[in-house]
Amino acid sequence: MQAEVATPWPGYLEEAHEMVTADSTRQPRPPERGSPPRRLWQTLRALLRTRILAGLATVIPLWVTWIVVKFLFDTMRSATQPIIEHGVQWAARTTGSQPKEIPAYLEWVVPVVAVLLTLFSLYLLGLLTANVLGRRVVLLLERLFEGLPLVKTIYGSTKRIILTLAGGSDSMQFQKVVLVEFPRPGMKCIAFLTSVIEDADTGRNMATVFISTTPNPTTGYMQILPLEEVSETGWTVEEAVKLLMSGGILSPAKIRFDHVHPVSWSQDTVLDGVASEPVTP
Repeated sequence: MQAEVATPWPGYLEEAHEMVTADSTRQPRPPERGSPPRRLWQTLRALLRTRILAGLATVIPLWVTWIVVKFLFDTMRSATQPIIEHGVQWAARTTGSQPKEIPAYLEWVVPVVAVLLTLFSLYLLGLLTANVLGRRVVLLLERLFEGLPLVKTIYGSTKRIILTLAGGSDSMQFQKVVLVEFPRPGMKCIAFLTSVIEDADTGRNMATVFISTTPNPTTGYMQILPLEEVSETGWTVEEAVKLLMSGGILSPAKIRFDHVHPVSWSQDTVLDGVASEPVTP
């Protein structure tokens, strides 16, 4: 009687056959219920959010502009409207006009005349402050405000912002928007070129720049550096101020970052209007 030799192949084949049979008889996994509606809702929600944000980005600036313009108009009108109304009533009594005709007349005359009278009053006030006596009065008022902690902060900040935006003679004249390496090599920040001065020892052109901070562009640092290290951006002052006040959200489409673009400088004298020859590094 011969002994049977056991071989491992039939056992493995049998296990493989059972696995194939189990896979063939296994029911397919049904799709998750609610998946297509969930994806549709996510897409719709993202679309609604994008469109609503785009609408808000369009409406809010218009709304804020309207509120500011309306506030200025109402303020100027309310400042002198009582005077105009009394003047119109006095003129009506003098000429013998009927009182019922006055309100229709006031609907369009009084607001316009009140705004014009307010603007004329502001002009006279500015003319008065340009004189020595008026300037002393303004200085006395400013010293009085500086003694009040909260009023000092509000008045000083508002005055600096208005002078910067108005570009008056007391504000810093921003000639060009430039890039300078600050605070370390490899990092650049926005600066405003204010003037170019000559080094007394070497005759080298040195640039004085004002490096503004975010979000208040009226505060920052004044630095002096060689003119050849200053790179011109080609931006306007308005674009740079928007970029600084928005924290980089309202940024121009392109920036000259990798290469230094020399600045062509014309030394404009603000007082007498005489311009010298352009200075190039």
